[in-house]
Amino acid sequence: MNSGQSTHEYLKEVQKTSVEKMLHSPTIIDPSFSISKVIGMMSETDSYDVYCMKDGEVLTTNAREMLDVRDISTTNASSLLHRIRSLSKNDTIEKAATAMAHYRMRSFPVVDKNQIIGVVTAKNIVNLLAHQNLRWIRANSILTPNPIVLSNIESLAKARSVMMTKRVDHIPILHKGKVGQVLTSMHLLQSLTPPQRIGSDQRGIDMLRRFESDIGNVGSTRVPQCKTNDSISTVIDTMLKTDTTCCLLTLWDNLHGIITYKDILGLLLTKIPSEVPLYIIGMPDDAKNAEIVKTKFQKIISNLIKVYPEVEESRTSIKTIHNPTSQRKHFEVAVRIVTPYQTHNYTELGWDLSKAFDALGRRITRNLSKRSKKRWKTSIRKIDKKEIF
Repeated sequence: MNSGQSTHEYLKEVQKTSVEKMLHSPTIIDPSFSISKVIGMMSETDSYDVYCMKDGEVLTTNAREMLDVRDISTTNASSLLHRIRSLSKNDTIEKAATAMAHYRMRSFPVVDKNQIIGVVTAKNIVNLLAHQNLRWIRANSILTPNPIVLSNIESLAKARSVMMTKRVDHIPILHKGKVGQVLTSMHLLQSLTPPQRIGSDQRGIDMLRRFESDIGNVGSTRVPQCKTNDSISTVIDTMLKTDTTCCLLTLWDNLHGIITYKDILGLLLTKIPSEVPLYIIGMPDDAKNAEIVKTKFQKIISNLIKVYPEVEESRTSIKTIHNPTSQRKHFEVAVRIVTPYQTHNYTELGWDLSKAFDALGRRITRNLSKRSKKRWKTSIRKIDKKEIF
């Protein structure tokens, strides 16, 4: 049994845990609240996501989405709120982790009798995993490689742009080539919030000035760091001890990757039946060809392991990209393939999921098949000279 299958089997009891046992107080807002007021509430409650109920539906927004607001003092939360599905108190941690991965959230609402009775948070689930023995799973099996970094002399406006376009919430900040702090979307929001003493007619101007200022020391200097070959248990313990939502991974003192709550929750996602563990994250709710896409993903990996049998696990994440100038949705499809030697990452953009997976399949099979042949090809330096002549 390979490590991916062992992980899935080992965590079954955690996956089956009821969310009712892990409810946390939600941050509830009114759609009429200004974004500035909402940010204040989020800071007080240490929340990333906020919620409200309207016409029997759950509406939400989060810190990263608020970065798109130019005037947080006059813009109401209603302009950012969007509908999401909810959990029932009988749902499982597995379903909660899948929902958070799909919507890219750090908490998820639990509804009973048309009321939000609480949220299950990523931090609570990570706390639950801290009590599991995961020392045989290495950090390099789940890390996100080559994280985006910025210099402390670059502007807050650039950091905001990166977070919005790349849909990331953590950016390591370099001071003369060394990581000095990690900037999060919440840090950025708080740094851009104008003081209350400033007149309302000046707050918009003040925010623009703040955007142009340097990143400087904005962010958290509590930067947990682990080695890429450290265990997941070590990473989780380090994150909980420093009370941070990420951990940087180094290799020979160089920044090699980052692990966030989202990466850790990936250990609990629903597995697709296959010869090796397969996971799909973020399948759109309204995807008419969902089953076709799943089948294509299975076929890609099935064909691959015929020539590259070392594949231990593969997962794909689908991001929906909303284009304000077009009614047609676009998708960013990323595939990660884990082998004993290294982790391979592939990305494809397109408006048709089925075609995107076709293109990925061709690239993956062509690329890794060549690597497989090259690795098994006998080196001429190992051939005895007598055999040559």
